[in-house]
Amino acid sequence: MPSLEVNGVNLFYAEKGAGEPVVFVHGIPTDYRAWDSQLDSFSEHYRAIAYSRRYAYPNAREGDLLDSTVENNAIDLMGLLEKLRATPAHIVGHSYGGFISLYVAAHHPEMVRSFVLVEPAVSTLLVKNPKNILEFLLLFLRSPSVALSAAKYVRKGNNPAFKALDKGDLLTAVKLNLDAIEDKDGVLDRLSAKTRAMMIDNARTVGELRTRVPVFTRDDASRMRTPSLLISGESSALVLRGIGQILAESIPDCERARISGAGHFPHLDKAEEFNARVLGFLQLQS
Repeated sequence: MPSLEVNGVNLFYAEKGAGEPVVFVHGIPTDYRAWDSQLDSFSEHYRAIAYSRRYAYPNAREGDLLDSTVENNAIDLMGLLEKLRATPAHIVGHSYGGFISLYVAAHHPEMVRSFVLVEPAVSTLLVKNPKNILEFLLLFLRSPSVALSAAKYVRKGNNPAFKALDKGDLLTAVKLNLDAIEDKDGVLDRLSAKTRAMMIDNARTVGELRTRVPVFTRDDASRMRTPSLLISGESSALVLRGIGQILAESIPDCERARISGAGHFPHLDKAEEFNARVLGFLQLQS
């Protein structure tokens, strides 16, 4: 499997097909393999590229993950695009990878032909500073159901998952993360053996959720002009669907799709429907 050194970071990637580049940016706790179903389908019409972000399998990078910020991952992505001569690219980003993709599209639109945000975890659209109680109270007044969903995610997901990471209990950390993000119990055990193994391989990347994220607001979104599509799962945590709604309403002419029967990982849950929706969007941008 090929790899490139980008800004001192080694990134493994998979590539298939020819044509306009489509680059897939995975979320937590996955890696380039999360896009296997997309590489096969998209490579019939495009140059499809999926890479593993700095701490994801099979990259061998030591550290506490606190340097795996949105900004640093954006620098990695831009460096990868340049070294692969893949600009401007269609970028498809999921969850944390969706925030990274959005950051690149907002700050370097010349590198992006179009972008697809899949359940993007742009938390600052709800609360700029998660430690500010007043901001959370204001969110509760604006949207009580979303605020309660966010509080539940932190209480049942982030907080106990971080404690498990600190104890070296990676399996518990990834289980807690998945249950919180899907708002269901026992998610990991219900996955296919292949997907379950991938997520266990990347359990430590749950620690990326400890990093400071850049503030991205409705005003930032309103200034974007790059063609965009926002995809939500039908049954993921309400807090994520709330973020998706804000982005879709704020980015000018943003298209929106909801994948029925899917949760936070629609590209895994309903790959065929997901692929058809994204390919249809890309055809209009090519």
